[in-house]
Amino acid sequence: MRNVARVVMTLLLVVVLGSGFRWLYLNRDQFMATQSALPSLEAVAPFWASTLSDAAGKSYALSQFKGKPLIVNFWATWCEPCREEMPEISALATAHPEISVVGLAIDEAAAVHEFAASTPVSYPLLIAENEGLPLAEALGNHKGVLPYTVILSAQGEVKQIFFGRVSRKMLQDALNL
Repeated sequence: MRNVARVVMTLLLVVVLGSGFRWLYLNRDQFMATQSALPSLEAVAPFWASTLSDAAGKSYALSQFKGKPLIVNFWATWCEPCREEMPEISALATAHPEISVVGLAIDEAAAVHEFAASTPVSYPLLIAENEGLPLAEALGNHKGVLPYTVILSAQGEVKQIFFGRVSRKMLQDALNL
């Protein structure tokens, strides 16, 4: 009986979240590039102090990405708009090695490993799980939206944020490429 209740609750949660993300995807222009309240360097400090691992267990200190512009993409394997934007972000990362890119998965390592095996990308996909939402909030995501993309300067300042799906052109325009 408990297992049935868990399955029903899980399915209900998936439907509710899916509907919300679908609505957000269809109304993404309302949520794009809000620049009025970019986080300060002090607010971003928890992000730079973090160390996360990829699905294979390799650790990455996020501070290693300082020194050149950085695109941080918060995503999840169950998020359709997240999966849709990844090939474009990957193509941008390949075409512009002067830009660092990192994907922070609000997901479990096994799901990210399976996703990466079927959909390779040219940048590190790190497992953020429970740390992901607080890190996204430190970078300005007070709405809890996925996907959420942040562009940071080489000095570590938040330069632009995007709520919802991004395109390669949007990122190129934001980076003046």
